[in-house]
Amino acid sequence: YEWDPLQISSKYPQHLPWYREAELKHGRVCMVATVGFFSQQYITFPGFEPSPDALQAVYVAPPGAMAALLFLAGYIESASYGGKLTMLDMFEGDRVPGDFNFGAGFLKGKSDKEVYDMKLKELNNGRLAMLAFAGMVHHNIVVKGPLFPLFPDGWTGPGPWAATSMQGGINEGVGMFGNV
Repeated sequence: YEWDPLQISSKYPQHLPWYREAELKHGRVCMVATVGFFSQQYITFPGFEPSPDALQAVYVAPPGAMAALLFLAGYIESASYGGKLTMLDMFEGDRVPGDFNFGAGFLKGKSDKEVYDMKLKELNNGRLAMLAFAGMVHHNIVVKGPLFPLFPDGWTGPGPWAATSMQGGINEGVGMFGNV
């Protein structure tokens, strides 16, 4: 770990596999989420109400679909670790962070250098996807609308900061740009 200004790798070396696992998992999820966030504006599953703003899609989805999604995500999370979900026990044995034995066939026949390069590309693309997803979410919050067009018709810029504090805004139901 070359760049570590907070010295986390030297202070908590026992947690490094868990940190890497979390970074890889969040990166993979965000790579899929960026595609979903972008395409959700144009593609709607049968039985779902179309919503041009991806942030509002969760509120118009059928409750059964949301329950199924949460159950599926929980099942995948639990099954992928054999029920071991804490950083203390999930790496018992010789499991490598991020290795779920899914897609490993793509690395067969490659040299160690090529495997290293592919893993580094995945890590960097995941980091970029995390930033991209955060940017898309904040874009929708600022423009109070869909991802495209970038500036909706009649948009006059971000509104004033309505909350006097973040906690005050949460308690009063006032978001960053007005009443929620």
